[in-house]
Amino acid sequence: MKQYIIITLLVGLFTISFAFAQQEVNIKKLEEVDISAFIKDVQVIKKEGDNFKMVWWIPNQYWKLAMQGSELVPANFLNDIEDIFKGYILIGTIHTELNIYGGMRKKPTQLQLKDAEGTIYDELDQETLPSEYISMLNQIKPAMENTLGQFGKQIRFHVFNEKSKDGKTIASPTQTGKFTVVFNTETQFVFRLPLSSMVEEKQCPVDNELLNGNWEYCPWHGKKLTLQN
Repeated sequence: MKQYIIITLLVGLFTISFAFAQQEVNIKKLEEVDISAFIKDVQVIKKEGDNFKMVWWIPNQYWKLAMQGSELVPANFLNDIEDIFKGYILIGTIHTELNIYGGMRKKPTQLQLKDAEGTIYDELDQETLPSEYISMLNQIKPAMENTLGQFGKQIRFHVFNEKSKDGKTIASPTQTGKFTVVFNTETQFVFRLPLSSMVEEKQCPVDNELLNGNWEYCPWHGKKLTLQN
């Protein structure tokens, strides 16, 4: 029961939130990352008419970010979660048709990943996953439903190997590059890396304003941004 309550607290921080040249950046320490900005970075929503699609990439860093500084979650429990999810990419999706009365009709979802080189990867059969992984997903699902209501009931989880066929990491919030979630073979959700929330802001040399660390130039003055000292 205690473990389920902790999972619910972690999930409760989930919110549905409705670019750029890669160059030298400074990666923030985890305790410096703003969880709200991080969540916006890992959720992408596309809505066309009544059709609603959302992709939520859940990097392993999410678990510590969600509860950092909290005394409600023991450090050893967070470490256990990280160990369980290590080696895999976890993606949550919603694909639904909205109606004028507030109802939702779940639509079919087929997910694939495309790495920076364009190689396509299919999701893993969940029967092949370790029992601890399946157990954790089974705890997260009802917590989602309790916290998010109808949206929570619509969420599906998809699991992929973390490594590409040549042994490289497909997706890390702090690496340089990108990866793409291919939704029903048509719609593409692109994640550019490193995530902006994980990167230290850069300074404009004109007015010293701190701007997106993934940007190379100030959009207002056209000057090259500099790393903070």
